[in-house]
Order: sequence, then structure tokens, then C-alpha cells
Amino acid sequence: MKKLYAFAVFSLLFLLAAAAVFSQEKGESKNPPQGGEAKYFDEEGENLFSESDGETVHPAEDKQHAFFFLFSEGASFSWLTRIIKQSGRSNFVFKDSLLGIYSRVDMHIENYITPMARLAVFYPLETTFNKYPQKPKTPLHIGMDMNLGVNFDIFDFSYFRLNAGPAFHLFFLNSDRWNYFELGMAAFTGIELPITERWTLVFNGYASLDNGNFGANRDMEPFDIVYQYQVDIGVRYSKKLKNGKSLFPPKETVLENPVLMR
Repeated sequence: MKKLYAFAVFSLLFLLAAAAVFSQEKGESKNPPQGGEAKYFDEEGENLFSESDGETVHPAEDKQHAFFFLFSEGASFSWLTRIIKQSGRSNFVFKDSLLGIYSRVDMHIENYITPMARLAVFYPLETTFNKYPQKPKTPLHIGMDMNLGVNFDIFDFSYFRLNAGPAFHLFFLNSDRWNYFELGMAAFTGIELPITERWTLVFNGYASLDNGNFGANRDMEPFDIVYQYQVDIGVRYSKKLKNGKSLFPPKETVLENPVLMR
């Protein structure tokens, strides 16, 4: 467990350092002329400003309702508990600690409701039975996790965003004893911290309650209670959905020869 906590701290520091490096990315801005409608484009062809009757619009604001996908990736940690109830003695409690990576895609349709899919791959670090560590016979084991749900934006502040939602949960684990397959429901919540205009630091938490008897254990070793907690630490980069405010905002520069489109 100490290795798991140390890796979590290292991952967080690494992601913060990476975000600080990308914060050096320069943004361009220029005040448009007065009157009529004018548009400025940078060297990449992105619209810097759009003015109509003296009202200036940030180019990202025109894309908030477009249909596109948002991708995030990072490290994931999982704590799995499976219980077999016993009468007249203590219950049989199996616990697994797993470390892995995840990838998540959010289908941006409108501002407040976003379908999402998440896939994670895990390696089991430690397995205990009634708090006693169980030494694996072979290190070649793997776990896979999938969540399909709907994400709701709850709070959207300048430097802090909170979202949550329900999801279907599927989990597979290969172990010394059985190939476990679990199916159930999960609830998740996420915190987003805008680092730069395009980079966002993401923290996600998942809690699931599953039926753990769809695998090879269903006849010989069925479980009565199966639940799982997962934590993600990752980043998201997006050109289409930019952060209006961020911890490291782009530096304002004046274009020497802007392209004027009317």
C-alpha cells in the first residue's frame, strides 16, 4: 500500500509539472476596429475576435454548443471488496488493490448533459483474505473496467468545476482462483481545474455496487456483496472547448500583420 500512495503522489506532481510546461503556450489577441463586422485570424487560421456593432466575442464561445468529443487520460487506482457471508463466524472478506491507467471520452452535445464512456486497465498489486495478504502464484494477472454513463455539470466556477452522474459498471479480473466478471451500477463525481486555455487537470471518483457472480466463481464461490472504489488522476487537452479562465492564462500579444476578414 505504501508503494500505491507514493505512486499517487508522484503522478500528481508529474501532471502539475507537465501542465506548467504547457502553460508557456502563447495566445494572441488584438482589439478589432470599430464599426461594422470584422474578424481576425491567427497564423493557424483560428478566429481571434468577432465584432458586430461593437460587441466582442471570444472565439471559444461560439463552440460551446457544438457536437464534439473530449478525451482525458491518466492514472487510476482501485479498491475492490468481495464478501461471502457466514453464519456463526466472521464473514469471508476478499480485498484487492489495483493500479492502472484509464482513458475517458465525453460526448459533448450541450452544456449540462454529457454522455461518457471510460475504459481502465489494472494490475493487481495486493490481495488479502480477512486482512491477511495472499501471495500470488503467478504475477501475470490483469483487470479491466468499463463505465458507461451520463455526466451532469453541477458547479462551473472560474477555476473550479464539479460534475457527477450515474453509470453502468462492468469489471473483469483474472486471478489465481477464478476469472471474475462483475456487472452493476456506479455513481461518479469529477473535479476539473483549468491549468491553461487548453489543458485541464481532472480528478474523478467512482463507487460501484455489483453482482460479482457472472464469472467462473458463480457455482463454487459465489459472493453476497461486491463493491468497488476507484480514483482517477488525469489531464485533458482540447482545442474545441477552451477554458475561459485558467491558472496560467495566455499572454496577450499584438499581431503585427493580422488578416482582416469582412
